[in-house]
Amino acid sequence: MPKGQGKDLFSTNLDARQYNKAKDRFLAVLSHELRTPLTPVITSIVNLEADETLSQETRQALLVMRRNVELEARLIDDLLDLTRVSAGKIHLSREIVNAHCLLKNALDICRPDIDAKALSLDTDFEPNEIFVEADPARLQQIFWNIIRNATKFTSTGGIQVSTCNMGGRFHVKVSDTGTGIDPELIDRIFLPFEQGERGLFGGLGLGLTITRALVDLHDGQIRVESDGNGQGSTFIVDFPIATAPTTMIPVSSSSLVSERVMPLRILLVEDHADTNEALRMLLAMRGYHVLSALNVKSALELAKGNEIDVLISDLGLPDGNAGQTMELVAARYAAPGIALSGYGMEEDKARSREFGFRYHLVKPVDVKRLDSILRQLSVEAAMPEASAGFELASPASGGG
Repeated sequence: MPKGQGKDLFSTNLDARQYNKAKDRFLAVLSHELRTPLTPVITSIVNLEADETLSQETRQALLVMRRNVELEARLIDDLLDLTRVSAGKIHLSREIVNAHCLLKNALDICRPDIDAKALSLDTDFEPNEIFVEADPARLQQIFWNIIRNATKFTSTGGIQVSTCNMGGRFHVKVSDTGTGIDPELIDRIFLPFEQGERGLFGGLGLGLTITRALVDLHDGQIRVESDGNGQGSTFIVDFPIATAPTTMIPVSSSSLVSERVMPLRILLVEDHADTNEALRMLLAMRGYHVLSALNVKSALELAKGNEIDVLISDLGLPDGNAGQTMELVAARYAAPGIALSGYGMEEDKARSREFGFRYHLVKPVDVKRLDSILRQLSVEAAMPEASAGFELASPASGGG
C-alpha cells in the first residue's frame, strides 16, 4: 500500500474520539449560525401579529411564516437531539406531571396543521390515573412528534388520539388514515434517516428516532402497527403510572398576584442588531422599560447608571462574555438573568449557570416561554414571597 494511503479515520480510539468531538462541535456551531437569524424573524412576526388593524389575509400570511420558521428551528433541534442521543447526553428533569395536560398542549401545537389539511381530529381520554414521572418538556416532545408524524403522512380522513390505563401503565394511542407503512419497514421506522417512500413528504427522518430514545429514557415503550401501504398507521406509547402528588399548585396562583405584577426594568444585551431591535420592540410592547446594548462595554455603562430588574443577554458577545455584566447586575441590583444562545447543549446551559444566569433560552427565542419567565420575575419583584410558592418556567438547568 503506498505511503500515506489507507489510514482509517477510526484506526485508533483516540481518532474516533477526536472525530466525534469535532462532529459535535460542528453541529453546535452550525446550529448557532442557523438559529441566530431566525430570532429577529419570528420576533418581528409576533410583533406584527399584535397589530389589531391587520386584515385576515395578512394575519394568515404571518401565521404561515411563523409556522415555517418554527419548523426550521425544530429541524435544527432534531439534529442536535440526535447528537445528544448518540453521546448519551440527554438529561431528564423528572417530576410528577399530568400526562393529559401535556398531551393536550401537544395537540394544540399541532392543531393548525391538522386544520390546514382539513383533517378530522377525534379524542377519547378515559383513564382515571393520568400522572407519570417525566421531564415535562421531553414528554410533550414525545407526544408532539407522534401527532406531527400522523399529521404529516395523512392527506385525507383524520387522526384519532385516545388514552387508557392498562397493566399499571398510562397508554396513548395515535391512529391515522394516512400512507401507512410497508411491513418490511416496520422494524426500521425508528432508525435515523430511515423513511423509505415516506421521505417524499420531507423532513430529516429523525423525529421517530429521537422519540424512541426519549421514551426509553422515561422507562416507556413505543410500537407501531400498520396494515401496509395506504392503510394508515397506529403508534402506541405507554409509561409507568405514578402516584398523584398530594399537593398541587392551584391554577389560580398567578391570578392572586396579577394586579401586583411590576413593569420590569430590563437590560437587553445582544450584538446581532436585528435581533436586538426585534426583542427591544417586543419587550416594549409588553410594557417593560428596556435599555439595550450591543456589547459588554455599553452594557456595563448602562448597568452602572440605571436601576435594573432583569438582565437578558446573549452569551457570545464581541468584546467579552455575558458573565461580566451578570456579575455587576447581580451584585448591584440582585437582579436575575436570562441567557440567550444559539447553543443548546448541556455544557452550554452549564456555562449559563456558571455565569450566574437563572434561565437559558435557545434561539430562536420561544416568545411564550420568555413571556412566562418575565411574568414570574414580575411576580417575584412585586411579592418576593411568591417565588417560594410556585414557578411558572423551568430554570437554566431544566431545558433549552
